[in-house]
Amino acid sequence: MNRSYIKYITAFSLALLASCQRLLDKEPQNRISLEATFQDYESAKVALTGAYSSLYAMQYYNGYRMLYPDITGGNVKYSKITDVIKLYDTYNFSASSDDTEMNGTYTYLYSILNNLNNIIYYSPGIPNGTEVNRNRLIADAMVLRALVHLDLLLMFAQPYNFTADASHPGIAINLEPILIANSIRARSTVAESYTAIENDLLSGIELLAKTQAIFAAGNTKNYVSINMAKALLARVYMHKGDWQKAYDYADEVIKTNSYALYNNAAYVNAWTKKNTSEAIFEISVPNNTSGTTLGSYFDVTTINASASAAWAASTSDLLTLYSATDVRNQSSFYNPATVNSLPYFFCKKYSTGGVLATGIKVLRISEMYLIRAESAAELGNNTTALADLNTIIQRADTEATSITISGKQELIDRIMLERRKELNYEGFALFDISRRKQNLVRQDCVAIKCGLTYPSDLFVLPLPASTVLVNPLMKQNPGY
Repeated sequence: MNRSYIKYITAFSLALLASCQRLLDKEPQNRISLEATFQDYESAKVALTGAYSSLYAMQYYNGYRMLYPDITGGNVKYSKITDVIKLYDTYNFSASSDDTEMNGTYTYLYSILNNLNNIIYYSPGIPNGTEVNRNRLIADAMVLRALVHLDLLLMFAQPYNFTADASHPGIAINLEPILIANSIRARSTVAESYTAIENDLLSGIELLAKTQAIFAAGNTKNYVSINMAKALLARVYMHKGDWQKAYDYADEVIKTNSYALYNNAAYVNAWTKKNTSEAIFEISVPNNTSGTTLGSYFDVTTINASASAAWAASTSDLLTLYSATDVRNQSSFYNPATVNSLPYFFCKKYSTGGVLATGIKVLRISEMYLIRAESAAELGNNTTALADLNTIIQRADTEATSITISGKQELIDRIMLERRKELNYEGFALFDISRRKQNLVRQDCVAIKCGLTYPSDLFVLPLPASTVLVNPLMKQNPGY
């Protein structure tokens, strides 16, 4: 073994032991501090508010979670690489477990989980507040915990159908507060990971049915609800390939009539609005936001967009998918810009910024129509599949004729195409390709690696090297 490497490991190990000892010395104090934090209902409510706020961060929904799948999935090309840009290593499929920016996302999401676990663990013992209110704290935290676990699973583990029984490595499922004494944990299988997510959502729905909202401020779309949990379950079952349940939950949400598709005339402008008719769950923007917002990365008109922003331009093959009469086409829904004498087009989703920034739409009704369409096609219900597919197509293109497809695979392929056209820049592209066991073929690409043959280790990110190094039970993803 290389001597410098041995010295590095030795020095790191000594530092780690010293650090762990300091933390071990403080563990009782940490427990006391947590008990003080959850000494009453209002304190616990503040902790839950913090959990909601933590979703809006560059490492999560206000950045990397939404950008990574589209950068790698063929929807994004870089308009410049000389200024400060993000995730260029993932674009090249050259991410290192030592220093990729996605390491920060991994760590950040587990910190959110620990906060949520504290809420779930300590809320039952709060001396004041009603049982209904305490249960609502737990319900919200459970549903958010499912969301975070699912996002970790999508980014850091192969899709559910990678092995026949989903026995391949998933993620470390955290269902209790982490203290030093119980911090060394192994990865669950993907099957076990999805079971934990499903259980949280089903338990959350059961509790939500017996409680009432506890936040007076803000819009109800900014908080967990029964419909939000069911919509997330539809997404979970879609990723599992449990088509009947995916269909049922998407169908339930659609049939509540609580949400409405944007009409053709309102579509473009709707992306400058907060809590729109399509939003099922929308992460609210913190008050007085003045920094970088999601649209800053891919829209040149975004307020407060700096010279280093607006680098995530749209690829030409994405732009050519739209007809001339589709409201989502290049002339209607993309802003042109010349960068270094070359023409680029930037999507108008989230084009407002600063204090006018719109919330991040995590779940919207268009996705439910497309999940129901895909599930129906898998179940042999072509009538519903075609009806939902045509609803999305003809909403965007009022001159489009109804599609009639009889073949199952051809119909599924057309639905997947519509998912790309409708849900681009919303964090789906790479995950849709991998769960469908398709090869990744990126056009209009100048990356070191522009394609992947399925299966490939590179369809998932590496776990942070620091996490693997300090935890003997944590196994790195193959290929890293």
